[in-house]
Amino acid sequence: MRPHITGIAVLQAVMRLLAAFSLLAAPSGWLFAAGEDFLKLQSAFIRTLYDEGRYFECIAETRRLMTYLPADRKRGLEHFINVSYYRAGQYRTVVRNLQPALTGHDHGSVLLYSQALARLGAYAEAVRALESAAPWPDGPPREEFYVRSVEIRALAGEFAPAFHKASEGAALYPDSVLPTLRDRLSAHDALPSRSKPLAAALSAALPGAGQAYAGRFADALWSVTAVLALGAGTALAWREGHRDIAFTLGFFAVLAYGGNIYGAWNSAGEYNRAQTERFGASAVRSVPEYRPFGDGILPEPLR
Repeated sequence: MRPHITGIAVLQAVMRLLAAFSLLAAPSGWLFAAGEDFLKLQSAFIRTLYDEGRYFECIAETRRLMTYLPADRKRGLEHFINVSYYRAGQYRTVVRNLQPALTGHDHGSVLLYSQALARLGAYAEAVRALESAAPWPDGPPREEFYVRSVEIRALAGEFAPAFHKASEGAALYPDSVLPTLRDRLSAHDALPSRSKPLAAALSAALPGAGQAYAGRFADALWSVTAVLALGAGTALAWREGHRDIAFTLGFFAVLAYGGNIYGAWNSAGEYNRAQTERFGASAVRSVPEYRPFGDGILPEPLR
């Protein structure tokens, strides 16, 4: 049976052959054209890998290409490698690669770094990275800064700052997604919530009432049943003269009663957290996904 050979495999073989020729180009000079052909083919191969989502292969082939380029042509490729790591979901690697040499003037790297932090849930650090950068240039870079600042704050549950940032950006870029974000976030004051102290007090007065107040009706039923059953068992055992059993059941009744109050407090917190997450996700639903090189324009050596 004849092995199946793909076009990518053929292209790889050709490029390896040209790479070998290019190594001879420096001492001999007469194979310079072959070396240039290798660079063109390698660049095309990397673009194909990137478009197909084969990011780890893309990174490896980009590093190979960089060994044949002078230093001034490598700068954009370092950023391209970090973008490929980001697209592959390797957010910690992106943060580790960018953090040591990050400067506020490299806005593309700052944005990539911030988005990687946000993906890791480090929202405060992500916002700080955006805010500490040098002034963002007018036009698409500054608009993107506003959009991502609002997005990260909303995901972190900081709706008031997100609303103010969206309002500020909407005034500058009325044709962007920012006015939509502003309008959605304007409802943050009306977000329903449950008071944790009130939930605990309700369950102290009537077991399960605090859980029901927080919308946890199954938990409410369990709490009231446990407390009443253990309390009734304690009273019955005491009346029948079974003191040891009464003390044991009473101990567990007190534990159930205390757990019922603690559970009510947590139920209110869970309710508020769920409302916050739902509202934040809904608010940023209109935000386009962050896609570096989404316009198809790759760094100069890969064009």
